[in-house]
Amino acid sequence: MRLRTFGVLVLYAALFPQSPASAQSRDGKADLGANAALKYWSGFALLPSLDDHQEKLLSDWNKVPFDATALSLIDRSRNSREYLHQAARIEGCDWSLDYSQGIRLLMPHLVKSRTLAALVALHARHEFEEGHWQAGAEDVGDLLRFARHLELEPMMIQQLVAYNIERTAIDAAAPYLPKLRMILSPAVSDLFDTPPATPTLAGLVMQEKQISAIWLIHELQQAEVRKPGSWVDVWKELFGETAGSEQNSVEPTKTLDESIKLLQELLPAFDELAQMASLPWKKFDEQYAAFAKKWSAANRFFGAIIPALDKFAKSQRRRTAQMELFKTAIAIIEEGPDKVKVSKDPFGDGPFEYSKTDLGFELKSKLLVQDKPSSLTVGQKKK
Repeated sequence: MRLRTFGVLVLYAALFPQSPASAQSRDGKADLGANAALKYWSGFALLPSLDDHQEKLLSDWNKVPFDATALSLIDRSRNSREYLHQAARIEGCDWSLDYSQGIRLLMPHLVKSRTLAALVALHARHEFEEGHWQAGAEDVGDLLRFARHLELEPMMIQQLVAYNIERTAIDAAAPYLPKLRMILSPAVSDLFDTPPATPTLAGLVMQEKQISAIWLIHELQQAEVRKPGSWVDVWKELFGETAGSEQNSVEPTKTLDESIKLLQELLPAFDELAQMASLPWKKFDEQYAAFAKKWSAANRFFGAIIPALDKFAKSQRRRTAQMELFKTAIAIIEEGPDKVKVSKDPFGDGPFEYSKTDLGFELKSKLLVQDKPSSLTVGQKKK
C-alpha cells in the first residue's frame, strides 16, 4: 500500500520522461544485464538480517562507534554492497513496477533501498576513518548514483527515498571533505552535469488524477458489477483504519453513486493544484493553504485522494538546497573560499553564506527547514 501522505503513483508512464530504455541485444531482445534494478534486487536479497539492536545501530550509522557489532554489519553486508557498486555502473534502470495496481501497488524495494544505503554509508565512514579515501569516495559516488536510479521512477514516494539516500551520501562525505580533495569530484561530477529527467510537480499531480481518483472510480464500479454492494469492501480495504494510519481513514458514503459523485467533483481540484505546482515556490506557498482549506471543506474525500503536495514540495526544496550546498562545498575544497562568491542559492538573492569553523567551514541557504536555515557543515567533527 502506498503512503497516502505523499501518495503519488503513476499509471501511464508515457506522460513523463522515461528512464533510459532497456538496452537491446543484437537479436532485438532486452539485455537484462543492462538493467541496474536487477543488480540492486540481488543486493537486496543478500542483505543481512538485523535484530532490534542492529537496526538501531544502523539508524545511527553516522555516529556509532566501530565496535564488534558495527564491524560485523560491515562484513556481512559485503555482497550486498558489491551488487550496489555493480548497479551504479549501469545507466539504465527499470524497476518494472505494475502501475495498473493503482493504490494497491506494493514497493518493497524502497525499505530495502534505505537499509542498503545505510550499510554503504557505514562502510564509507569506516573507510574514511581508516584513511582509505578512494574506497570511501567510491561509496559516496555510488550512493548518489543509486539515488539517481530511484529518481528515474516518476513517483513521489520513490523520489522521497532517493532524496533521503542523497542526504545520506552527503552526510557520509561532509565531515571528511577537506581530506578528500580531488578524489571525490570525479566520482560525482557527471551526476551534477547530467541531472535525471524527473517529472515535474505539475506532472505528478495530473498523474495522481489518473492513478487515484479516476482509477478508484473504475475500481469501485467494477467491484459493484462483480457483486452488488462489494464496492464498500473495496473502499474499506483502501481507506479503512486497518489499511493505513487512523488519521487517513475515511468512511464510505451510504451509496456507490454518492462516492462516485464526490470523487468526480474532486477532478477539478487536481487541475487547479497542477496549475499551482507550476508557480514559483513562494507563490505556491502563498496559494496552497487557501486551496487546501477550500477543497477540504467542500469534499470530505479531499485528504485521502489529493496528494499533500506542500509536504512533498518542502522535501524537494530541501533536496535542491542540499545538493547545491554540496556542489559548492566541493568547489571550495578544490579552489578556495572565494568560490562561494559565484555560488547561487536557489532560495535566496545571492550566494550561499560562508563561515569558517575550527575544522572546516559551514555553508547556509536562505531556505528554512523547521525554522532553521538549510546548512552543510564541512570538516571532521571533534571527538
